[in-house]
Amino acid sequence: MSRIYETKIQLGGIQGMNIDDVKIKVREVYRGRIEGCVLCDRKRGLVRRHGLNLCRQCFRDKATELGFKKYD
Repeated sequence: MSRIYETKIQLGGIQGMNIDDVKIKVREVYRGRIEGCVLCDRKRGLVRRHGLNLCRQCFRDKATELGFKKYD
């Protein structure tokens, strides 16, 4: 059976990311995966690669702070 339990995760816990307001949220974890975006809690369009756990909108806003470059 699947387990659903709650865990505390630090908001903006991505290494190298400078966010002024660091908050602690209670997040729902399903089978070891975080459900929803770390910043805005959206459930769809998640970028989980490299442990980012951001939705595509938040990823687009924070990509330059994370060190990603835009190529044509």
